[in-house]
Amino acid sequence: MAKDGEPTYGVEVISRLLNLTPRRVQQLAKDGVIPKAGRGKYRLAPTVRGYVVYLQEKLDNPGAEGRINLNEERARKTKAEADLAEMEVAKRRGELIDTVDVKQAWQSILTEVRANLLHNVPVRIAAAAKAEDDEAALKLLVKAEIVEALRVISEKDGEELMGDET
Repeated sequence: MAKDGEPTYGVEVISRLLNLTPRRVQQLAKDGVIPKAGRGKYRLAPTVRGYVVYLQEKLDNPGAEGRINLNEERARKTKAEADLAEMEVAKRRGELIDTVDVKQAWQSILTEVRANLLHNVPVRIAAAAKAEDDEAALKLLVKAEIVEALRVISEKDGEELMGDET
């Protein structure tokens, strides 16, 4: 019994009354939701009142303290499904492409540029440089060859670079 004469009850009785485990009752007491009357003892009215207030606050603030709001979760799921459907439609229209395809296209483009600049351009310059003595003219020749290599690659489309002859 409490000091004021009100009867107290053990954690087992309170847990059965509130439909909780004894451990959960102890956690709620530790969190200050349920007031303790003594070691492992609880007064009935303040305990029930504290738990009811706790449940009301949970209903009023469903998103607080990491609690899950079922309606919000359903809305998130519905939005995600709608987003996926929109992306699928855009993909079928050709408005959306996979990152893997973009990466492959860029790798192909860079490989073509590298091959042109490291192999084709030097071969063409070497042949022309044999006949050229003027440094300024040689610089113009090098620049013209680089511009030509870049023009050639810019005129190719993605399918041609990736080897897709569809």
